[in-house]
Amino acid sequence: MPRSVFYIAVTLLIVAACAATSMAQQPGLTAELHPWGRFEPGAWKLVRVVTETLDERGHVVSTNTTDTKTTLISIDAESVTLEVQTCMEVAGKSFQTEAQIIRQGFNGEIISPELKPREANESDDGEVNIEGRAIECKVQRLESAGANEKISITLYYTPNVAPYVLKRVGVVTGPENNTVHSTTTFEVIALDMPVELRGKIHGGIFVRSVRRNTKSTATTLAVILPEVPGGVLSHNFKEIDNEGRVVRRSTLNLVDYGVEPEADRAGYFHSKRAARRAAKAISRRGGRD
Repeated sequence: MPRSVFYIAVTLLIVAACAATSMAQQPGLTAELHPWGRFEPGAWKLVRVVTETLDERGHVVSTNTTDTKTTLISIDAESVTLEVQTCMEVAGKSFQTEAQIIRQGFNGEIISPELKPREANESDDGEVNIEGRAIECKVQRLESAGANEKISITLYYTPNVAPYVLKRVGVVTGPENNTVHSTTTFEVIALDMPVELRGKIHGGIFVRSVRRNTKSTATTLAVILPEVPGGVLSHNFKEIDNEGRVVRRSTLNLVDYGVEPEADRAGYFHSKRAARRAAKAISRRGGRD
């Protein structure tokens, strides 16, 4: 998978906890609390990611631009179904990938039977501190054991404060827990931050995600806005190697979005040129309708 497409996948999950639990197991998180589930089928968003790869001296050696359109297809009792269309520009050439269909649970996870919740106990009540404010949360712990690795996730969520999943800590180890392959920490760091969208100031949510493995550390700072389908308004990403050098960085920005189905869905994303026209149009009107 090209790295630019991988970053889009990360963006789809940035406000989510990587858990695989059904509504019967997790009654607190409903469709209305999901960044796509609160919208009607047909809602869509278009984002642009610009990714730079750097050499050992910090010089940019390549730049890729990716436009991704995500459309809400359907909502059922346990998940939302999304269609993801991607168009990449590499070295001046455009490549449009085949549309992907993704089924995402209300915790934000890609539906998978491998991750299973531990049995609930009295310690499943917890607390998250955001800007000095203590927020009571439910805590869910999940595990997945495979032949080569074991995944352990701790998820802090509340139905009372957006984006509802306030913290998530994931650890990937060897099958015997003796070697840590990677760790990922996601946390909300600020609430009700002023963010402009279409000429109005909204209360945005700032989140930070840090992924560490044996080769590098990747940090993402994202802005979440519940009024936007999918939640993510923008993000900034950088990856540094073990010597502290930036090897990759990217920015994501919202180009356009809609909460109702488009009259001509296929035509809107038929070419890179169409996406560029949308970006220029929203730029000319200063983000206003």
